[in-house]
Amino acid sequence: MAIATGVSYRDMVVETATDFRVRPTVYTDPQVFDAEMRQIFERTWVYLGHETEIPEPGDYRTGAIGRLPVILTRGRDRAIHVLLNVCRHRGSVVCREERGNSSLFRCPYHNWIYANDGALVAISERDGYPDDWGQQLAGLVRAPRVGTYRGMIFASMAEAGPSLDEHLGLTKQYIDLWFDQSPTGHMSVLQPHASYFAANWKLQLENTTDGWHARYVHDSAFKTAQHFGRRSMGRGWQGCQRGFPYGHGMLVRPFRSELPPDVAAEHQQLLLDRYGPERTEAMHVTQHITLFPNVHLMDFKIRVLTPVSVDKTIVHEYSVQLEDVPERVNQAIAGRLNSEGSLVAGFVNADDVEIFGRVQSGMHAARWLDWVWFSRGMQREVVEPTGERVSHDTDEVSQRSIYREWARLMGDA
Repeated sequence: MAIATGVSYRDMVVETATDFRVRPTVYTDPQVFDAEMRQIFERTWVYLGHETEIPEPGDYRTGAIGRLPVILTRGRDRAIHVLLNVCRHRGSVVCREERGNSSLFRCPYHNWIYANDGALVAISERDGYPDDWGQQLAGLVRAPRVGTYRGMIFASMAEAGPSLDEHLGLTKQYIDLWFDQSPTGHMSVLQPHASYFAANWKLQLENTTDGWHARYVHDSAFKTAQHFGRRSMGRGWQGCQRGFPYGHGMLVRPFRSELPPDVAAEHQQLLLDRYGPERTEAMHVTQHITLFPNVHLMDFKIRVLTPVSVDKTIVHEYSVQLEDVPERVNQAIAGRLNSEGSLVAGFVNADDVEIFGRVQSGMHAARWLDWVWFSRGMQREVVEPTGERVSHDTDEVSQRSIYREWARLMGDA
């Protein structure tokens, strides 16, 4: 399928041995955005929530797969269901609450009622229909595939395709290290902080694993924090970037605990006691993991992206609490996230939102710009036999992984 410029989706991403470039219209063209919702969000595995958000039968929370409204529920049999939040009758959204507990969902338009596993329970004023009318109607549409990994719940609207295990692939070893920050490997997810920015969703997807921008974009924030003795400057943090099949990526930096020194030492000892020195050393890094297309694991939080339109994106940021640690460890985690500007609306992330807005404004010159470039580090990128790509932490390895997968899925349009 071609867009208005006459360029096919697949040809909007060009890779050679020495450079990697993307058409700016991927950020600005509503037709591209519509195709992304169909070809990416409605085909691949999308993160929806964590099992600890719906721990008991009847628990639910609402969310989205791209622009499709969904309800994530825990049934009476404790099974997890992902349902389109759309009444079978006239298409109204059934549930507007963000979360709660209910055995039934009632459409507010004409009072059709559904069980929390999606089954159609009742059609209101049934005598207004022929006796046998409606027998063929199913309940709320169910996502064809639902899967979990380490408590994370994913769904795919595609009947067929790579399994969740295949989709996560090489990233699972790093996801395991992230969750094993808890001595038992289990975390609970708290209610989120929500915000939005007036720019394309892919800008945040690229940015979370971008190790190059912080020394410039966050320079004043880091200087302010350093002045008050809270954080080191954003320079000299050499680590690496990793890129994976299916669009995933990772930024790794030497460990810098965001917790008070005594609490960090206590937490570290718990990990040593549970996992031993070798695995604890592997965990003793700062890592930001991007799971294409919509979720990031970073520090002690989960960041989730919801595209709304070509130039509007909602961000939910969920703090986590670790299982089987002293209360002061979790208090320090919560305190750090709430007081040091790590939330979506914090003073560090405000820098990113400002840059996203600048990029979105600049992209209105797309007709004259031709390309944006993701070529940094191609000459030093190492491709492992597994397909994992590794390079310097200021390179654009992860971003190239994003657009390889973008081109693969969009090119099938």
